[in-house]
Amino acid sequence: LLKDNLNQRFSASEKKLLAKEMMEIAEHSTLREGKAMEVEREITDLRRTQYMSDKIGKSFTGIIVNVTQFGFFVELVEVFVEGLVHVSSLADDYYIYIEQDHKWRGQRKNKVYKIGDLVKVRVAQVNISLRRIDLALL
Repeated sequence: LLKDNLNQRFSASEKKLLAKEMMEIAEHSTLREGKAMEVEREITDLRRTQYMSDKIGKSFTGIIVNVTQFGFFVELVEVFVEGLVHVSSLADDYYIYIEQDHKWRGQRKNKVYKIGDLVKVRVAQVNISLRRIDLALL
């Protein structure tokens, strides 16, 4: 098509129609690519939770990779699997989420958890159907 277009084998009306068809094809391709990426993420999450399902109670070293208002996500260094430390599991202090700094700070002890911190965690629970790995700090 490009070669014929460069050789000017298409009339102006044919070029306009072709341009419209190419846009539709590109939009469809983008939608399909997005769906494929979604399925790939879903399969990856499934495999990770399946892999971790027999590791409940096991300890790992991890890095905090994301901090949210409900806790923080830790990537386990040894296995490159991510899990959640929910704020409700932080029992050593009352922690406050500081949104502008993306961190949790203990009220009494001033212990801070932020992105990049190295932490020691235990696999507390794995829910394969929800694709969720719950971690607890050690």
